[in-house]
Amino acid sequence: MSGIYGWGQRENLISRGEEFNPLNYIKSPEFSQVTSYEAMALEIEDIFAILSGFKQPEYELTLLVVTCQLRISEALGLKWRDILWNRGLIAIRQTCVHNNIQDGAKTKLSRSRVEAPKLLLDCLAAWRRESPFAKDDDYIFPSIKLQGQKPRSGSMLVEDYIRPAAILAGIIRVENGITYDRDGEIVERFGFHVLGRHSIATFLMENETNPAVVQAVMRHSKMDNMTLYYSHTHRAAKRAEREKVLQHLVPEEMRVQMRVQGTIQ
Repeated sequence: MSGIYGWGQRENLISRGEEFNPLNYIKSPEFSQVTSYEAMALEIEDIFAILSGFKQPEYELTLLVVTCQLRISEALGLKWRDILWNRGLIAIRQTCVHNNIQDGAKTKLSRSRVEAPKLLLDCLAAWRRESPFAKDDDYIFPSIKLQGQKPRSGSMLVEDYIRPAAILAGIIRVENGITYDRDGEIVERFGFHVLGRHSIATFLMENETNPAVVQAVMRHSKMDNMTLYYSHTHRAAKRAEREKVLQHLVPEEMRVQMRVQGTIQ
């Protein structure tokens, strides 16, 4: 069935994006999700480039997801009352999944209150002053079309804002309905999850952040393969580590000789 949905997306019969394939959300011993899929992890400069093209409220929403490691379903489910301004916290009380509001969050730890930096709170406060729906019980990112009765659609935000901004920044390109990265590799999924959880976890790990802190930021219940799954290693970091290995394997006189000959830059 997953293949059928994939074909439908490639043929533009149904909307693209992982949110539209319900089989991505099935997890049980009888249903294996083993796949060759490997998510992208963007450089922090790439995320900045994407953000630079946004205005209110897409800027605030994306900044919130990236900064606080919120799932898009959690961010869209937020109401103004969920921001505890004086304490610098955001309470995750409900989520918006497939345009339906669900009480609670994905896991017990996910329901914990999330620390929000003051600069982020300032950005959200600026949006509240502009929003036509600014009461405590209003959604922070409401659908104007639905008169604020429901949040905006995550999949539409990806298609209308995230992907076009990434294409404009040269991060991805689309040819014949297929998305590629800068190296010509096929990108199966590209959205808020890539910008937030995959990319920022990688950024933190590469900057030698304590893994326990990364676990807490990601709101994983324990340090396991899930935390490591969200952290990738960028090429520059891998190249630097391999360079350290080579320093022990290639004699100094040989390195000097190659530098003279122009082999080593």
